Amino acid sequence: MRFYYYSFFGVLLILLVYALGGALLGALWFALRRWKRAWVLMLPLFALLLILPWAEELWIAWNFGQLCKKDAGTSILKTVEVDGFYDETHGWRADALRQSGYRWMEGRGEESYWRHDRVGDEVRSVRIAQPTARFQFTRDSGTKVFYKVSRQTSSVMDRVTGELLGRYTRYNREAPWFFIGLDRPRMSCDGSNGPPAKDSFLIYRDVLKPRERDQGSIQ
Repeated sequence: MRFYYYSFFGVLLILLVYALGGALLGALWFALRRWKRAWVLMLPLFALLLILPWAEELWIAWNFGQLCKKDAGTSILKTVEVDGFYDETHGWRADALRQSGYRWMEGRGEESYWRHDRVGDEVRSVRIAQPTARFQFTRDSGTKVFYKVSRQTSSVMDRVTGELLGRYTRYNREAPWFFIGLDRPRMSCDGSNGPPAKDSFLIYRDVLKPRERDQGSIQ
């Protein structure tokens, strides 16, 4: 199980629920005190009061923990040396292309596709009708897989063969009902011991290696 962050005010809310619930059950017990078998009714109600406030958190934490152990993290099936690739997620700035080591890059803008070629220190950009690169990097915006648990993935595909070269998977969970804070941050896991790194989704760095200049070209 992977439980959510603790909140001081959330704990106070749970205690308030216990106090009000205990008072109501105490009043019910007093009303039924003359009934010899009143405990048969009261014991399940007290047990329900103890468990019910935590039921949602237990359910989310269990599913989240199981998914994190199942397939979260990075799976590299194949690495390839390339001059460039198609990045479906966004366009590339000239400085980013220079630093990457790739010789060209295809990306998408708001209304069109672009190709950026590095010629020395200069980057030339032209609008294209469709991507022509063989390899494609994609990232989704997230898919709900369980109650308050979602999955996000990024992957590298061979557009010619349809082969999957690598995939990164991250699971995110939301806060339980009783969490009270200035915000409600998502908790994430990707198979690592600590929190996921900011650039973990950029799996193309591990799959598509910039090609040396004296070697042949693979798009």
